[in-house]
Amino acid sequence: MAMISIIGAGPAGNYLAYLLAKNNFDVCVFEEHKTVGLPVQCTGITTSYLGQLIELKKDFVINTINKARIFAPNNRFVDVRIDNNIILDRTKFDQYLMEKSKKAGAKFFLNHRFLGYKNNIIKIQDINANMIKDIETDYLIGADGPLSDVAKSTGLKGKRDFLIGIQARVKLNNSNVVEFYPFIKEYAWVVPESKNIVRIGLTTRKNPKKALNDFVRKRLKKYDIIDMQAGLIPMYNPKLRTQKGNVFLVGDAATMVKATTGGGIIQGLIAAKALADSIINKKDYNKEWKKAIGRDLLMHLKMRKIMDKFSIKDWNYLIKLFNEEKPKKILENYDRDFPSKFLVKLALIEPRLLYFLKYIF
Repeated sequence: MAMISIIGAGPAGNYLAYLLAKNNFDVCVFEEHKTVGLPVQCTGITTSYLGQLIELKKDFVINTINKARIFAPNNRFVDVRIDNNIILDRTKFDQYLMEKSKKAGAKFFLNHRFLGYKNNIIKIQDINANMIKDIETDYLIGADGPLSDVAKSTGLKGKRDFLIGIQARVKLNNSNVVEFYPFIKEYAWVVPESKNIVRIGLTTRKNPKKALNDFVRKRLKKYDIIDMQAGLIPMYNPKLRTQKGNVFLVGDAATMVKATTGGGIIQGLIAAKALADSIINKKDYNKEWKKAIGRDLLMHLKMRKIMDKFSIKDWNYLIKLFNEEKPKKILENYDRDFPSKFLVKLALIEPRLLYFLKYIF
């Protein structure tokens, strides 16, 4: 039986562990933190597509939202229906996937830090015992986040670019509408966690605390911060190698993140499914995950590069266009995870959107 070592017990690593363990592989997951799901470094909103990948449970689905409000700099906005978008308790979500994997036969080792890999041997530091273990493995999977030590130690690091994501959980009575501000820094958001708590945050390349404080003060007259969360968000790199022999990268470790919104939970789970299939059925992992999500991730990246060049006037014009019935209906009827399914239709029914293509060049 092949031994598979997964580094990182986030959603992608845990879901992969489950898929492989239930197919009778010997799976070990090594996580450097003492508690799976902590620290939280994610806004925790996904589309309803998540329900096509895993069974949704009340334990970790703490809210659902059906409307998004996208603002322009002139304070005008467009309201868009988003059917059953899911707000996760990320800690409970990650732990649910861990327990699901354990039941399938996977073994978890917490407080175990990956140190290196050579000749099918991984070096793992047992933090509690303060000792280093040499473990032989047939497969090594890096599901260890944006700064992936697996990628660094195996020559798969490649070129990586990051945004800093920072958010505060704030006590605020709200109407259960997601607010999105695509013109503030790289982008900013207000996501309702419950009727009286929101997650308010943004992404930026520098001075994240100051940027967040400025945004919160501008958005809220009075606020009571419960806690703060922050983390790196990788920009998708389509040229990044995700496999070298029996070493693979998945999720944030492979930069599989939507460059428009920073979301990567669903993309990581889809890639984990492609990786499990590739190992079980001896397929080409690079081809399988790119077939599933590569085109859409590339489209998100191209959109991000276009939007980064927008002026205030451009943002005001874009929101004005989306307030018209036909383009708004396209946004409401298609899943934002997969822009390849609607961007051409959007351009056909609203040719004025082609105005923004000037920023491609």
